[in-house]
Amino acid sequence: MLWVRVLDVLRLAVTAEGRARLLTLLLYRDEVHQTTPYTAEDRYPELFDFVAHIAPGARRILSFGCSTGEELSALRVRFPAAEIVGAEINPRSRRVAAGRMASDAETMIIQPQSLAGRFDVIFALAVFQREPHKVEEIETRDLSSRYRFDRFDAAVKKLVHRLKPGGILCVIHSQYRIEDSSVIEDLEPLRQSPESPGPFFGCDGRRLVNATAQTVFRKND
Repeated sequence: MLWVRVLDVLRLAVTAEGRARLLTLLLYRDEVHQTTPYTAEDRYPELFDFVAHIAPGARRILSFGCSTGEELSALRVRFPAAEIVGAEINPRSRRVAAGRMASDAETMIIQPQSLAGRFDVIFALAVFQREPHKVEEIETRDLSSRYRFDRFDAAVKKLVHRLKPGGILCVIHSQYRIEDSSVIEDLEPLRQSPESPGPFFGCDGRRLVNATAQTVFRKND
């Protein structure tokens, strides 16, 4: 409803973080996935440990949607010798992340539009979703008006293009499934990886029932 949206905007406008979210939506409307910058220290230890185990020699790692940089710190612990790139579209979050990692010469923070080269591992954690708490609160059955599958699919396609052959793609807390993407034939799901929590929505935006999804995929050679 329109009045609910107006209230949401007014609530955001009273804080620096909220204003940054509004600015990001205004400037990058067609590129934004998750609109909230919330994150936490080492929030996916099982997933991080699993990837460190299967790709211990990773030399170049991308955190796509790195928010304020806590994820980068967790990755540095597990990949001490790697070059780590954090890509973040929200300018305020990007500044916070850059300050957090300022003493780490092998970590850089960039805009997603500046991505270049290929990576051994790519993380996209709680990125491919839109207002997940609200979606659950109102029991959304059709996500397409909030977040379309084709936007998710286009972003995943770009990330897979950035992966080296044999590289690892890690996606968790996504409202759409990598298994339904147009590039799934280029990927091998690693069945022993942690499952991603739902809910999930299909290519038409409608909620799936009893669907499951993997979190870690290897790009075919």
